[in-house]
Amino acid sequence: MGEAAALLSAFVWSAVSVAMASIAARVPPLAISALRLTTGSIILFFILAVSGQASDIAEASAASIFAMLGSGLLAYALGDTIYIRSLGLLGVQRAFTVAQTLFVTLTVIGGVLLLDEPFGARQVVGTACIAVGIGLIVRRAAPAAGAKVAERVVHANLVARLRHPDSGELRGYVFIAVTGVFWAAATLWLAAGRGDLGPIAAASMRTPAGAAGLLIFAGATAPEALRMPFRERRNIGAIVATGLVGTAFGSLMYVYAVGEAGAARTTILSSVSPLMALPLSVVVLGEKLTARVLAGTVACVVGIIFVVA
Repeated sequence: MGEAAALLSAFVWSAVSVAMASIAARVPPLAISALRLTTGSIILFFILAVSGQASDIAEASAASIFAMLGSGLLAYALGDTIYIRSLGLLGVQRAFTVAQTLFVTLTVIGGVLLLDEPFGARQVVGTACIAVGIGLIVRRAAPAAGAKVAERVVHANLVARLRHPDSGELRGYVFIAVTGVFWAAATLWLAAGRGDLGPIAAASMRTPAGAAGLLIFAGATAPEALRMPFRERRNIGAIVATGLVGTAFGSLMYVYAVGEAGAARTTILSSVSPLMALPLSVVVLGEKLTARVLAGTVACVVGIIFVVA
């Protein structure tokens, strides 16, 4: 059952990413993250109350509590919000695959450098596969001969490209890179500072920390963005659903899988989520699946399996 839970968790995160990409076309990413995390926090508080892990928080050290709150802000308030923004710029096929791949790779590298985790030939092979896969996904098709001169003029330097109206793709990849860094840093902080906290107790601090940080920031800087989802009932329903399904149910399935199948097997099974996202993005969002993106995604998934094996 643990393996099935890991696969279900992977599918849930794929489906939630597709849903958020659709919502991001109508609602600012800041509002999506804030309301999604708030919904998930409420559910997690109820789960914490019946789990018997509430005492873990009372007995936790100040360092562990600080690590949980800080990692929640990094992963959810910053990482998830920037990720949602990248979904609108790149689409699910590229944003989801590259974000997940960078997250796993950077986490493994950080674990090796900071937590003395092993790194061998498998990780080298996996990293090479990941590099090839990301290269295939990011690389554009070759432009027509007449367009090459114009492209060189328009994108003569990085600053010009960022300011150009068509620079959304480049900004999207910058956002994805930042997302991977934040997610990996949050995971390493969680691993180093969790102590004896149970998974539900840890999640019950991390998710509300992200929600509170976003609500405070949005309320002070962009209150109109928080009000925007309430103008249409379908927006509120969709965001609440992503909070219930993704943040609550998906997280619980992942925690259950880790306990039943083990962390390594769960991570490997969860790594197939980019492949699950491909057909969903085509059917739900109408994205075009190219041979290059498909090959790049397969290479990334194979690389992740080698890295975490």
